[in-house]
Amino acid sequence: MEREVRSTKMQIEEFKSSMLWDDFKDELIQLATNAQLEYDLVGESHVDDQGFKIVPNQSETLIHLGDIKGRRKAVQYFLSIPDILIQILEDKQDDNRRN
Repeated sequence: MEREVRSTKMQIEEFKSSMLWDDFKDELIQLATNAQLEYDLVGESHVDDQGFKIVPNQSETLIHLGDIKGRRKAVQYFLSIPDILIQILEDKQDDNRRN
């Protein structure tokens, strides 16, 4: 399936230098930071809202760690989307030159 990018390279470059993208990046970086903090705490005993001590078992911990890793990987991907779109456009331009 051929990937279609409807924006121009110049539009994407303008977006990358916009305050809107800066706001998106700030929010995504905060999400990644919070995920890292959460990752560091997973598996530790803690007290729930009702005051009961919770000791996570190994499978709960592994599932939770996988979830956090997935969120961190998604943040990395989202942060790279403008560059991915530019690369698609450049690859398409190179293909057109070859043909």
